[in-house]
Amino acid sequence: MEKLDLGLDIFASRAIYKDFVTGKIINSHEMIEGDMQPSPKFRELVDNLDKYRYLYSLNGFEIQNINNVAFFVTRDDRSEEYNDVAANIQVLLLMISRGVYSLGVAPGILMDESAGLSIKQINEIGELKEQSQIIKACGLRQPLIESVNGKLLNRGICFCTKEDRYILSAAGRYLLDELAGAPGDATLESLVNISE
Repeated sequence: MEKLDLGLDIFASRAIYKDFVTGKIINSHEMIEGDMQPSPKFRELVDNLDKYRYLYSLNGFEIQNINNVAFFVTRDDRSEEYNDVAANIQVLLLMISRGVYSLGVAPGILMDESAGLSIKQINEIGELKEQSQIIKACGLRQPLIESVNGKLLNRGICFCTKEDRYILSAAGRYLLDELAGAPGDATLESLVNISE
């Protein structure tokens, strides 16, 4: 069988595939060796988006764009699973943003790669009465850092800096802005289909 050359970067393509099938969002920037840098996977997607959309459609996936700062894939046949994932992401983002205020910390800490929330601060948020009740009701894990790592970090919604501080990714910032400003927006609706 003859190899078909689509002109794609094979290494970036494999990394994109690995992220997409594990439910990770590919952001315009990512942590590389502890520093925020432009993402080669994102660049590869932007440069060859039509090819990737076609290839992924052959396997039942659809590549979604989040405000031109991130990509993820959806599958129609898994929408029920995606509802739970999207709900947990939304709950965690809202809990953390409210918790930051409760701790008396400036909300900009979530966006500042030289600052970020510490593991201790995240766990303190999880111990607040209201947040603790929400965590229990949603079946999320305590200490809160476990849920943050499983639902936000592993999915590209946030990053962990080399100083073990947590900041929102471009996709995380966009989703938090949408949650705070426009509930029910079409982008949040598309999050219902985020890949498991």
